[in-house]
Amino acid sequence: MFARRDGHQEGITLAAEHRPRPALSITIAGVFLLAGLALAVLLLPGKLDKQQAYDSAPRCPTAQPAPGCRSQTPVTLTAKERREKGKNRPYLLLISRDGGPSQWVQMDSGDSHPVYDTAQPGDTLTATYWDNLIVDVTFHGRHENSTHEPNSGFQGFLFLTTLLLVAGAITTVIAARHLAGRTLMKPDIKPLAAMGVGTGLLAGGLLVTAVLTGALNALLTR
Repeated sequence: MFARRDGHQEGITLAAEHRPRPALSITIAGVFLLAGLALAVLLLPGKLDKQQAYDSAPRCPTAQPAPGCRSQTPVTLTAKERREKGKNRPYLLLISRDGGPSQWVQMDSGDSHPVYDTAQPGDTLTATYWDNLIVDVTFHGRHENSTHEPNSGFQGFLFLTTLLLVAGAITTVIAARHLAGRTLMKPDIKPLAAMGVGTGLLAGGLLVTAVLTGALNALLTR
């Protein structure tokens, strides 16, 4: 008799743990969707405008930087270093133009830093100036972007925006099931099977995000 009572109690507990929670799932879906839409609506247009302005800017008639155009300007590498910045150690070049004051330029993050690794203090580099900022440098055919290059980080930003929207779509489906009184998985599903479903959803979501990011990036930057 006690065994039956324990089993009955266990069933009640299991059902309670797996009961639909529409309020929670709607809240999570709303957070994902609002965050994704905020990035898409508030920040994406500005990034696109800046990128298009840079891509369409003509080359300056001289090597001197000027508003509204891109110049190829000889500069001198004064120093280079890597600094501690949180968990990162950004690559920095100290650059001087025409003997004027030097300025630190942070290189774009990535696995390859051909100019930083090759050029030495005293070497002459060719810097691309746009909007009074150094967007890239070249040294003996080696090219490296700075963090001022408008395309820098754009795909990462687009991936994050798309990921939030995809997560919002998935959690919206879950919320709809909860509102209908159903759960995403059966209460008696085995833990290993539940893990497999979760892993499949995660992998599928990332795959869809990557495909959509690539398509959107090609569409927006063409």
